[in-house]
Amino acid sequence: MPSPCLYSITTEVISMKIGIVGLGRVGSSTAFALLMKGLAREMVLIDVDRKRAEGDALDLIHGTPFTRRTNIYAGDYKDLKGSDVIVIAAGVPQKPGETRLQLLGRNARVMREIARNVSKYAPDSIVIVVTNPVDVLTYFFLKESGMDRRKVFGSGTVLDTARLRTLIAQHCGFSPRSVHVYVIGEHGDSEVPVWSGAMIGGIPLQNMCQICNRCDSHILEEFAEKTKRAAYEIIERKGATHYAIALAVTDIVETIFFDEKRVLTLSVYLEDYLGIQDVCISVPAVLGRHGVERILKLELSEEEMKAFRESAKILKSAIEEILAEENKE
Repeated sequence: MPSPCLYSITTEVISMKIGIVGLGRVGSSTAFALLMKGLAREMVLIDVDRKRAEGDALDLIHGTPFTRRTNIYAGDYKDLKGSDVIVIAAGVPQKPGETRLQLLGRNARVMREIARNVSKYAPDSIVIVVTNPVDVLTYFFLKESGMDRRKVFGSGTVLDTARLRTLIAQHCGFSPRSVHVYVIGEHGDSEVPVWSGAMIGGIPLQNMCQICNRCDSHILEEFAEKTKRAAYEIIERKGATHYAIALAVTDIVETIFFDEKRVLTLSVYLEDYLGIQDVCISVPAVLGRHGVERILKLELSEEEMKAFRESAKILKSAIEEILAEENKE
């Protein structure tokens, strides 16, 4: 006879109310992916362009005869009340002649405004920030909202980790699910693959390379560079990345839905992690129904530790630059 515990999660959590703020390519793709997974009983879509949100809501509703029944509608921030999870995918595009720092500053102001509204109407919700640069904007959302730091985090390097696992799997002839390696640090150019802990089917990756005897000495560097450059490659070809990140966010939401307590490389606020503090950056975190339950400290090689600290330094510098620029205004 099956154990009753097999059914404890699904009986306790039937479905969720999910809010999505920002209906660009990432936001709308995420709404579609969430609908296909059947995780929401109710989905509220918010965008500065109300007609866009209404259009997405109508389009998705017309697909509900083929999915689990879901109430989908365009709304305002007040409609976020009672949301279990809120996905933030809103941001502003770069203007001609605008510097990276100026764009960062404008997106930080947008994120602060969103944070004030979310904390006003849905202070107990779990918030997943997806807008890039995700680490910096997660930091500003958290600081402005004053919400529980266990419930505010960014999508971080969840997708980067998936990309790296896929590259290794394709090369070695395994399923990506059998490849265990993390990408930590910034979701960006200073990200750090943790090769020292990489395994395939319980065998250290370095040992697997010796068994395989198909790899040259630079193959891991190539994998790391391809992972880092993946978004640039896609943007060059089609203008944006949105399908894979939408699936990554849906995977995060599903982990919360089923209280799976999986380890994901989320962008979380660190107080004292390997000497790093007061920054949001991706590290392995245990995620469950009530948010981040634990942050795991990795045993890094000396080279990895140096690279991780440099990545944190880059993020802190970006935050300080934005704050300094705002003080001039």
